[in-house]
Amino acid sequence: MKHTIVVGLVLLLEACGTARTLVLEPPKPHARFSGVALVESEPTVSVPPEVIEKFRSVVEKGLYENGAFTRGNDLRIVYIIVSDNPGSQFQRWLWGGIGNAGEGSLVVMVRYLDASDTELAKTEVEGRIGSGFFGGSFDDAVTKAGEDIVKFTIQTFGER
Repeated sequence: MKHTIVVGLVLLLEACGTARTLVLEPPKPHARFSGVALVESEPTVSVPPEVIEKFRSVVEKGLYENGAFTRGNDLRIVYIIVSDNPGSQFQRWLWGGIGNAGEGSLVVMVRYLDASDTELAKTEVEGRIGSGFFGGSFDDAVTKAGEDIVKFTIQTFGER
């Protein structure tokens, strides 16, 4: 009985954020990069400043703080937020993620350019939140989208 309660509480507290990366233009042959610049383009939709700041913070932390890259212009990551839908936290809480009620998402288009402005790859990343404690925070979708960009960048362009 105690284990059932503990498992139930853990599931209730866990936010159900996820992300996926669609590769729109497969990576072209390229050298590995050490210096990376993050370039933000003007969003195509209205996006609250705190969402923009959170997203950039997650990506910068993942790229620079773990030592995968340094700040530089060898590779430019040009991104634009093309969809921002925080969904309804109340509906996520009320329905517990059943039927995608209240689901929120953030969609970001990302272009990878070398120093000569040659496009090396193009992706679309979507972060989503479907449920969680008190409906889950939209920050989880923003964080997951940023983490997916970092993961793709390190795997595709990082020095090995």
